[in-house]
Amino acid sequence: MAPIDISSPPSLLAAVPIISHGIIAVYLTSLVGRTAYRSYLTLPPSSATRLRERLRKEHVHVFASLALISLSVASFYSFSFASLSHRIWADERGVEVPQSFFGENGVFRGGNKPVKLHLLRWLSNSALYQDFHETVAEKARYFWWGQQISLATVSWSNFVAVEGQRRNVTHLWAFMALAQLVNLSFAQNLFFITLLLTPVPLPENVKDLTKASIPLTSSRYTRFVDKVLLKKPVGWVPKPALSIAILLSTYMSVFLLPFATNTPSFMSVTLLSKSLPFLPLILPSIAPENWGTIQEHPHEAYSTYATILRTISAVSALLHFKATASALFYNTPDSHYHRHILLRPFKEEHRSALNRGSTAVGKLFGAINEQPAISAVGWDVLLSGISVGIWAGVRGLDAKAMLQSSVPFLDQTEKLVDETAVAVKSESKEAIEKIQGPVKKRAGRPRKVAGEPSTPSAATKRRGRSGKETDDDDDAAYQPSDDDQVIEGDDTAESDVEMAALAWGLIIAGGLASGSTGVYGAEMMAR
Repeated sequence: MAPIDISSPPSLLAAVPIISHGIIAVYLTSLVGRTAYRSYLTLPPSSATRLRERLRKEHVHVFASLALISLSVASFYSFSFASLSHRIWADERGVEVPQSFFGENGVFRGGNKPVKLHLLRWLSNSALYQDFHETVAEKARYFWWGQQISLATVSWSNFVAVEGQRRNVTHLWAFMALAQLVNLSFAQNLFFITLLLTPVPLPENVKDLTKASIPLTSSRYTRFVDKVLLKKPVGWVPKPALSIAILLSTYMSVFLLPFATNTPSFMSVTLLSKSLPFLPLILPSIAPENWGTIQEHPHEAYSTYATILRTISAVSALLHFKATASALFYNTPDSHYHRHILLRPFKEEHRSALNRGSTAVGKLFGAINEQPAISAVGWDVLLSGISVGIWAGVRGLDAKAMLQSSVPFLDQTEKLVDETAVAVKSESKEAIEKIQGPVKKRAGRPRKVAGEPSTPSAATKRRGRSGKETDDDDDAAYQPSDDDQVIEGDDTAESDVEMAALAWGLIIAGGLASGSTGVYGAEMMAR
């Protein structure tokens, strides 16, 4: 076949998307780092104990290492995919390109004349981003990996929206943008670090506390945002029907990706599937107030969270099973084949179902090494699953809460949620303590809300007296100061390997999105 002529002249505009991609990723990473550091500066006094500081430091180092590994993997396979695309472009056009960086045919050849790379011509004639996403969606065994990342991003965006807004974390959109620009596991680990450094909601005047050391945004930008965005009252939660409508629209766009490959509408569907996960983050700022309800206590929102989580888990599991069935069906070899032999013209040999199935499974998992784009997505799935399992272990999440958030037909969570809401609305201290008991036990660690009086397990003892003596009835019980109280959420738990194993088991059984939803739900409900 004759080489393709290099028709279009090179243009510097072709390099703008690639350069902008790198610059924006670096900027967003620094913005997220400043957000985490700002949270660290405002840690409450109850988090300054030796045990809390030691565990927090260890956990931050673990997730920082995972984030660095994720960034390295994403960078390596992105460069590999770009190199492959460049070689294919040069081969189609008969252009001589270097085969390596050093050596006789490399870019740097000592005193010899170097071989040109033709980077601008390559970028001008290549749709790099479209080729990447179309490669992931064009084959069933490739899409099996890509769909897991898309569905897990939807689950994670709702978790970021709930936990980020509950803890007053700023720039939540930056975490989601990093998940799209770099990979999910990188942004996921950065958000886990931010949560570790934000055990309790940040105060409203946190900007004033850290303005001198770490400025956030300019005052002009802040005034513009305050004018455009609609501020909601504390405790505003969107109605479940609105959130579910957004979820179904997102899942529909993900479902249509394989059918849109090699069509003019592919990039439109791809951009839609990547844009819709931002809606849970910006919904409180753009939705009217009457599109949601105001919860006086955080526990009242449990019913809404349970409905959303179960919808995410159920739809994600169905799409994952559908993708698995399609991948196995299209990669299963025929049950028999004919082999030519010298004495007999044809000989029919049958292959067992086990042999055919093992071949299909081998192709499915082996696809991660077939192409750099699939390697990037596949390793993102694996690293994300590892991070979610480690998070479940270091947080000591409850097994029942994880199962109830990921299995749609378990109704114990809804019963507990309804009883908790009734207790809060009745403002009965005895009812609240009765319902919050199993909630705290479920989370794997006791909690105490700021302002809640201590439960007297025995008569309060006065300092200086014997242990057998008790205070008089008219003596006031000791009330800890605000600095000494343990605020709800500011707790410490020892690592639990069993919870990490359970999380990985849920991921293997129902896919990355369904399994991670159970972990996110256990974290959201453990309040």
